[in-house]
Amino acid sequence: MPKRKPNPDLAELIGRYSQNDVIAEMEREYSTLQARYLSLSLIDDNHVLKEISFPPEVTDALGKSLKEKGFFSPLVVRPMGNHYELVLGRKRFMGAKEANFQTVPCVVKELGEEEMLLTLVADVRDQRDGNVVEMAFIFQELQQRFGYSQATLGKVAHLSRSQVTNILRLLHLPNEVLQEVMDGTLTYGHARAIASLSDEEIGEAVAQIHRNHLSVRETEALAKHWQNHSKPLSYEGLKQSFGAEGVVVGHCSVTLRFASEEEKERFLASYSNRKVSQS
Repeated sequence: MPKRKPNPDLAELIGRYSQNDVIAEMEREYSTLQARYLSLSLIDDNHVLKEISFPPEVTDALGKSLKEKGFFSPLVVRPMGNHYELVLGRKRFMGAKEANFQTVPCVVKELGEEEMLLTLVADVRDQRDGNVVEMAFIFQELQQRFGYSQATLGKVAHLSRSQVTNILRLLHLPNEVLQEVMDGTLTYGHARAIASLSDEEIGEAVAQIHRNHLSVRETEALAKHWQNHSKPLSYEGLKQSFGAEGVVVGHCSVTLRFASEEEKERFLASYSNRKVSQS
């Protein structure tokens, strides 16, 4: 009986999955294999990514495309008891479900939990439209299940340690805010800027981002102010109090914009006992 190949050690796994073309190599390999058509009902969503949703218009468009053009490459699944767990091709999987496919082409691959997670890291890393929330969930699983350090996660994902920290911090966001990041209605930059605030402050910050069309830099400044002061700075409160048309919050300053020169002069007359920087 042939000896079973030992499981790869961490250094071997990191070396393999940190390569730029690891997923492309996999896809080339799978394209030469005979795909098996499996019942969609036997394929379970990936247990790490099952909370990640796509906007309905995305899955609808994918479903229509699959009906029209078919699968350009098979899904990659791994056997799990009497079922299979999805590894690669999640958008196609969701599109096929949306289009009511009965069977889908698959390559069945024996993958352990750690290697499956590293495959997901490489896949999300190499996608042009990779979802940063997906990466956060995968990072968390590798940390909790296999004790990966942030430095090791960064090596596989081609990120700095601080970038890994920021991505993991997204998981502190309330579910409804995390959903906005997944849907694309809130950018990663905005989410990163407010992730260290309290849940109440995060909710108010998101409301201000949408209501006042705050840039990422303005959001960062707002978050810093809230972290350094006991009472949050209200955009509307400043506007109403000062009569300013626009308010930009800086780390150590507030810039007021007025609709007219007369309005500015009225403000200066009312607040002549305060130090105001005109710009």
